[in-house]
Amino acid sequence: MGASTPKRFNSQIQIVGEFPCVWDKDTLNKEPMFYKSHISFVREHAGPVTKAFLDSLPCGWDDCVVDSRTHMLMNGWYPAIPGFHHDDVPRPPVAEGQHFLTASQPDYDTPRYHSEHLLGLINAEICPTEFAVGECEMPAIPEGELIYREWHNEVVRLLGTGKLQSVKASSGKLIQFDWQTFHQGTAAVGSGWRWFIRLTRSSDTVKTPKNEIRKQVQVYLEFPMEGW
Repeated sequence: MGASTPKRFNSQIQIVGEFPCVWDKDTLNKEPMFYKSHISFVREHAGPVTKAFLDSLPCGWDDCVVDSRTHMLMNGWYPAIPGFHHDDVPRPPVAEGQHFLTASQPDYDTPRYHSEHLLGLINAEICPTEFAVGECEMPAIPEGELIYREWHNEVVRLLGTGKLQSVKASSGKLIQFDWQTFHQGTAAVGSGWRWFIRLTRSSDTVKTPKNEIRKQVQVYLEFPMEGW
């Protein structure tokens, strides 16, 4: 379990389409937000923004789960915990009384599935998702240590040397990536509304969707990297 040996990754993204991304703030503010919801549930309850995104999907995304959020951001605020990481690498269940971060680290040694994702942003210029693109090797992590706290620092180092390239997401693009793709949320560079959606397939989450409509979201301020 975890990352007991060095791991190699092919961290890539692909633009596979476009979707309408010009919406007024009142429409974005009223758009339903979803948490681990099957796409069939989302189509039934979606507002105009989400429907426009789903209508633009390429083939092959009819069995997936959807997460979406709308943030009203101010300069310096983060829409997610900062730090480079991977999305939906399998984690073991947490036993009662165990701390989530130390007991449920991503399983890179024996993963039971390899997830794929599709991301879209509106008003990305306010706060883009940053991808670290290229091939890389991450060090082994001793048991009990937080994987992404260590790997985040290595990704930053590789970006500095040019081994990895920083690519920031643009509004209205369908960005496909997978479990190997390092990325992070960035700090907002201004104020405004930011809409985010991510589809996930080839994952256990598709088998057990929660089908929840979010009622609120939180923002984060900068702090030392503690991992996911």
